[in-house]
Amino acid sequence: MVSSFDPEPATGDAPPLPGIEERRSRISRGWVLVTVAAVLLLVGLVSSMFVYVPYYGLSPGDARPTLPLITSSDAQLFPSGGQVLFTTVSVRRLTAFGALVGWLDPDIDVLPQRDVLGDQTPQENRAENLRVMGTSKEVAQYVALTRLGFEVGVSGGGAIIRRVVEGVPAAAVLDRGDTIVAVDGQPVSLVSQLTEVLATREPGDVVQLSVTDHDGTNPRTVEVQLARRESDGRAMIGVELEQSADVTFDFPIDLQIDTGRIGGPSAGLAFTLAALDALTPGELTGGKKVAVTGTILIDGRVGPIGGLRQKTVAVDLADADVFLVPSSEVEEALERAPDDLQVIGVDTLDDALRVLSELGGNADTMQAPAAAAA
Repeated sequence: MVSSFDPEPATGDAPPLPGIEERRSRISRGWVLVTVAAVLLLVGLVSSMFVYVPYYGLSPGDARPTLPLITSSDAQLFPSGGQVLFTTVSVRRLTAFGALVGWLDPDIDVLPQRDVLGDQTPQENRAENLRVMGTSKEVAQYVALTRLGFEVGVSGGGAIIRRVVEGVPAAAVLDRGDTIVAVDGQPVSLVSQLTEVLATREPGDVVQLSVTDHDGTNPRTVEVQLARRESDGRAMIGVELEQSADVTFDFPIDLQIDTGRIGGPSAGLAFTLAALDALTPGELTGGKKVAVTGTILIDGRVGPIGGLRQKTVAVDLADADVFLVPSSEVEEALERAPDDLQVIGVDTLDDALRVLSELGGNADTMQAPAAAAA
């Protein structure tokens, strides 16, 4: 058998290797799927920035000087080398993307809409917060002016009953929501006026209380036998009271605090201290930058506030020297405060003034000019 071998390769198209086309097809389909997924992800991401969800974000606001916000048309105001800062938080309705960012950020609290608004609409909630801010400024002005010896007229108002202690005689005739407007014929516009009268009575004494329902209707007079307070043996009705917001003040001087569209009651203590600083010569803060938060009550007590972690962040960014907070919330502030920020708890205006005096301020000697107080 004879065979021959041609060393030159054959010319023409070689047949494709098995499986190449299938692999190319799979790769093409894979890129299409990846592209589609990327586009869908991008669309979802963009949409999440505009689609709102039923959540609100509580994030750091700022700590701003209060003294520049105070003006008066008929009283002399004094400059100060130090600063009283009032603190704010930002409350915003969140988009889906904003909620995700908030859940990942330890300085932002993401809250269900109902926890923020309750049964109110956003517009109603906004209006309520502005109303509360107005009341807070009036109470702060009252506390500051009476502290300096000014006479402030009051009318309306009353002491709202928030709880009745079980077992006391008053429980038979008083209910939660009742408003006490007089005691033994003496008008009660402020809670402090009621407590002042009770301080002159003994356990077992009977007092006449003029009372209305929560909405001011159904006026009536009831007789209440006073109980004995276990802590100190003094006479008490046996109820927890809250100041009615319907009180009207007749201020002897004009004092305005321009807070713009900021709402809420938590700057009450800051407003009180800033008013005292503005109306008296000298340095109430000892020249230091003092951030302050806490509500203020008619009797000078300081109440707790919300958003303290976020406010502490704002105070840190403002480079404040000291942060005065309600005593019950000191630990929460310390969790976020830097080492160089001094956090001090206070329960009353007197506590705050004592702290400022220890910082070098003139709280012990401050007084309004005689001409202004007259």
